[in-house]
Amino acid sequence: MSVVIDSIFSFYYQADYSLKDFSHDTHELIFFQTGMGTTIINGIPYSYNPNSICLTRANDVRDHICEKHTHYICIRFKSTHQISKVSSGVYCSQASKLNTLFKEIENEFIHKNYFYFELCNLKTTEILIYLSRLIPDTHQSADIYKLIHEIDSTLLYHKSIKEMAAELSYSYDYFRHKFKSITGVSVTDYIINKRIQNACLLLQQDQYSCTEIAQLCGFSSSSQFSNLFKKKMGLPPLTYQKKVTAPI
Repeated sequence: MSVVIDSIFSFYYQADYSLKDFSHDTHELIFFQTGMGTTIINGIPYSYNPNSICLTRANDVRDHICEKHTHYICIRFKSTHQISKVSSGVYCSQASKLNTLFKEIENEFIHKNYFYFELCNLKTTEILIYLSRLIPDTHQSADIYKLIHEIDSTLLYHKSIKEMAAELSYSYDYFRHKFKSITGVSVTDYIINKRIQNACLLLQQDQYSCTEIAQLCGFSSSSQFSNLFKKKMGLPPLTYQKKVTAPI
């Protein structure tokens, strides 16, 4: 069997709690049952909400910023095959099957019935397979996924929510609801998160000033960039840049 569980546990983070520069020598699957916040994996921020699933690989460097009281289930494991099929990051899934699998694994690990360990390993493999199959529903939501691809593919994106809704022939409210049902976050938060991700990558290159990065990533001003970056990442852009470019 290629997935071998190391440990399973539930944990709580209080609002405004944060962790900096931590990693583990095992892979992790985290199911956020409640809460809201940002987990930063290898310098790239990802937002999480209830029912989000986070996958991190062994030795991924992470920060965690909790905005709302968070309860999660964590599975630490080793794998020689399935992990290669899924990327580190946060997956927004409403699939009840995935939620059920996490709870079944936790229950098996607590009660330790006959062959519980083998069953937990199998169910963890099943979760990884499900995550590898989280492919856009191209029939019913192709327009939204096309828009997401457009946002993801450019550093500069300036369309308003009303303009996006009009181009897709949706009402303003329906568009916002449909976008959030797919991504797990609002349109505004998605765009801001993407701009911050792009800014992180540019800061890591150490080739641009903060003013240039603000312009390249679509922020209205350097001050807006600095304020939003600090809110999401927990430190100012220049401090982040010095941290990630400092010689080891």
